Amino acid sequence: MTELRIGDQLISFDREATAAAYSQVSQGWADRCTCQGCRNFVLQRDRIYPVEFRDLLNTLGVDPSKEGEAVHYGPVGELHFYEGWFYLVGKLLEAGERNCSIGNDFEYFAGTSFPRPPAAFGKGVIVIEFATHLSWVLDKPWNLNADYHTAQETISKQAEILKRSDFAN
Repeated sequence: MTELRIGDQLISFDREATAAAYSQVSQGWADRCTCQGCRNFVLQRDRIYPVEFRDLLNTLGVDPSKEGEAVHYGPVGELHFYEGWFYLVGKLLEAGERNCSIGNDFEYFAGTSFPRPPAAFGKGVIVIEFATHLSWVLDKPWNLNADYHTAQETISKQAEILKRSDFAN
């Protein structure tokens, strides 16, 4: 295990075990989902992650095309709010208090609360969560009723994420 500081957090991780687990995962969450939000995400996946975040994922052994989940929470002004995460074999050693920011529209942190990962990752798993705003690039306009979240769930989740985020400023 290698230790790495991510902002004010400290994690330990196993790059080789993480890369081996990703080699057994066929595709990311958004590729398997049929909702409008995920289709919009997939069309922009190559542009979503800043270089610094891609470098972090590479250091950790994470495949950036195989997110554990991508969640679309709906529009915030002209852009659409997304959150997601990537699994990795590791442990959170120091929780920290703040998200890491890259520019005005991308934040991330290490987390320990998430649905069960694929079995290939084993038992010692954490995630790197991210939050960002994306343009709507699908030909069809976004329709809340076509996706899984109700308006109230969207508003509640956005408020929860923004509370711990620099996006609120």
